[in-house]
Amino acid sequence: MAKKWKGMGLLLVFVSLLLGGCGTSVQTGDQPDESEVIHSQSQSPPPLELKIGDDTFPAFRGGYSWSYYDPEEKLMAGVEAESRSPHEIANIEKGHQADKSAKVELIFGETPLSYLVFVWDAVGNQEPVSAKLDLSDHEGQNIFEIRAHWKQGDASYVFVLDVE
Repeated sequence: MAKKWKGMGLLLVFVSLLLGGCGTSVQTGDQPDESEVIHSQSQSPPPLELKIGDDTFPAFRGGYSWSYYDPEEKLMAGVEAESRSPHEIANIEKGHQADKSAKVELIFGETPLSYLVFVWDAVGNQEPVSAKLDLSDHEGQNIFEIRAHWKQGDASYVFVLDVE
């Protein structure tokens, strides 16, 4: 019977140690604020403008996923926003005229860590294109999508160019 109690005692000690390690950690005092970099960030991705020659115009911001620090709640918050498809946006947004030889400059409100450029065809297929946006390969109405990535999240932007 003593062996049985000894085995039960060891089991009880093991379970106590196991459960003791499952608590939550609370940081107090002067711990560094992990969200400090995001304090100055807005609640949505920065705008994107396009400069073609002397003309500058905004791109339509599509869907995005974005994190930010909410000072009122004193915690991180996140937003997931959906949008119309690039084709639906193209039906709403007026296309901008651009010459095939024109240089296209992307002007982000805050420089992203990375971005990709896609062109959409008439049936909804997308194809990656050079980030330099060389218009000499495009003619007529073109739907472009920019997918940008920042530390705070990702965003999609759409614009339509009528390339002549």
